Amino acid sequence: MGPKRNRNRSNLSLIVLAALLLACNLSRLRPGGSTPSSNNNRGATSTQGSQPGDALNPAGDARQNLRSAYIKLKAAYPYRLTETTTFSSSNQAATPPMVRVSEFAAADQIHTTLNGNELGITFGDKHYMYANGKWVETGQLAKPSAADMEKLIASSLKGVEAGGQEIVNGVSCFTYTLRFEFKVENKPSTTTGKLWIGLADGLPHQWDSDWKVANYNTKTHIVYEYNVPIRVEKPAP
Repeated sequence: MGPKRNRNRSNLSLIVLAALLLACNLSRLRPGGSTPSSNNNRGATSTQGSQPGDALNPAGDARQNLRSAYIKLKAAYPYRLTETTTFSSSNQAATPPMVRVSEFAAADQIHTTLNGNELGITFGDKHYMYANGKWVETGQLAKPSAADMEKLIASSLKGVEAGGQEIVNGVSCFTYTLRFEFKVENKPSTTTGKLWIGLADGLPHQWDSDWKVANYNTKTHIVYEYNVPIRVEKPAP
């Protein structure tokens, strides 16, 4: 029973890691390439998407609009990201929802909590973890290769479809549905997701996804809040 339980925990850890990898690297979506996609933009023929600094152009290229939204996110400080994730499988009960809140005061000033508990702070080129009642410097976080991330997204993103206009969290948005396919431990997995992009600001406002691999199922709900008062300070020694 012990080895099987450990194996299940190991598999779940890989599931969590891959889910975070997928969510965190939507910013590397790019138009074109060999990955097939559809662009259900109500008959629109324009290939021009929303560019950084512009309002969203729903009639533009869907992939370009997605890419532009996450490019803008990199400069939309301050903002708050609240991510709620639930894991379940066919042979065990669903885990309680995990709620991760990351507050971005700047690109190098980030404060993160997990289920209301302190988790980490990035300040400048240093990263700190909260452990045993105190902040511990862990150095700079390792960054994955951009080329590897481009390859991952290019090979796993199988479809993008434009939807329609919806109000989410009080903001008028345009919706897109995405489908990913990739392997985890040589097991095929599929992810279907829905993204809401603000019509006025061209920024992502909500992301819902459902990821299935083997007998595991992961549901993720992300909400973005902008123009919120956020201040991140370097932890005391």
